[in-house]
Amino acid sequence: MPLEVFMARGSGNAPKQITWLICLVLYVVALLAHFGVAKIGGSVAYWSWIIGFGLLLLATQVRGL
Repeated sequence: MPLEVFMARGSGNAPKQITWLICLVLYVVALLAHFGVAKIGGSVAYWSWIIGFGLLLLATQVRGL
């Protein structure tokens, strides 16, 4: 089977919508803190994007997350 056909079928697992929304909220928190729109503690802002991105990466590999 050609690689293009395999990739067109969707070889990865999409995360559930709730997981995707949690990651989006964490990313928005990090953005708001970075640009000074919201006063959020430095460690919360720093870890929110790391946890959000890590959760999104994990959710693409673990079925049902």
